[in-house]
Amino acid sequence: MKLLVLGASGRTGQLIVEKGLARGHQITSLVRNPDSLQARPGLAVLKGTPTDAAALAAAAEGCDAILVALNNPRSSDLPWAKPLTTEKILTKVAENIIALGGQRVVSLSAAGVGDSFETSPWIMRFLIRRTNLGYAYADHNSVERAYRGSDARWTLVRAMGLSNANKEKPLIVGTATQPKPGMMVRRSAVADFMLDCVEQDSHVRQTPVISEK
Repeated sequence: MKLLVLGASGRTGQLIVEKGLARGHQITSLVRNPDSLQARPGLAVLKGTPTDAAALAAAAEGCDAILVALNNPRSSDLPWAKPLTTEKILTKVAENIIALGGQRVVSLSAAGVGDSFETSPWIMRFLIRRTNLGYAYADHNSVERAYRGSDARWTLVRAMGLSNANKEKPLIVGTATQPKPGMMVRRSAVADFMLDCVEQDSHVRQTPVISEK
């Protein structure tokens, strides 16, 4: 398949690129700094930002699907770290994708978004309400509303806490309550799951919660 990966220079995005290439896909990335990605066979690196509708449309030309691994940047991973911007970047990107018409898109979201908030662990609800994570979740909620009102063929992957661990564990795929999710999920497992959704055309117009035991 020919895939466009947004957020390809990030920690999860890099894994999507690596695993996608290993699976034999052609990957196009759209990044501000092309030097942030190592050139390799099967990877086309385009300079630009997905918040630019024209740049996104050009990058998506001829692609079978778009995988979005963008995030809301903060000064560190700490939940109270200062946001580098309060602009709803993810929502703007979603609107640009929706404007393409009927696009297949698999986008990284988070547990606690939408109807998964009330059933998420209390510490997660506390952090969303009381820390700068609230800006990111407001953006994710806005993204979900936009896709639900569109003709895009979307999957929003509600990942639990992202981990850089290497040890493989059984993946749990379900809702916010059934089966009961674990607290964390490896970024590499998220990358594999997102690629599986594209390859199998699964979880269309769904919001699967993924975690690990």
